[in-house]
Amino acid sequence: MSSVARKSEVGTGAAIALVLVGIASVQLGAGIAKSLFDEISPTGIVWLRLAGSSLVLVLVARPRLSGRSRVDWLTVLGFGLSLAVMNWSIYQSFARIPIGIAVTIEFIGPLTIAVLGSRRARDLAWAGLAGLGVVLLGAERADLDLVGVAYAVLAGAAWAGYIPP
Repeated sequence: MSSVARKSEVGTGAAIALVLVGIASVQLGAGIAKSLFDEISPTGIVWLRLAGSSLVLVLVARPRLSGRSRVDWLTVLGFGLSLAVMNWSIYQSFARIPIGIAVTIEFIGPLTIAVLGSRRARDLAWAGLAGLGVVLLGAERADLDLVGVAYAVLAGAAWAGYIPP
């Protein structure tokens, strides 16, 4: 096996590990956050999570801040605003409806982007399976607060908003 092939395998394994750690941290953080709503408002929790994430990013990634163009900063601002709206609205939703239903509704945003960006029947089939999963996960019987549902839809739109076309 060539060294290039070995390097790509290591890179792929590391990428998969990072995705799994990211998924676990988001879900664990959401569960912990919801349990704190009696002590801290959803807006306060979002602020704490975003501030903490920003600090970790600066400490770990150590991004170069100088020498950036106006377009770079507008991109960062748009991405940050989208993340802030997404987090704020999903936590507002968590405060009103079950987490599983809120996240299921939120997932419609990126799923819509996937469907709109698909070019092959196979892509549509995978998106259809994901959509079926959303329906099955969201089929839980519950009296839903419409404001909570609207916040979940807003979170999905914000999530879709930072996915590149």
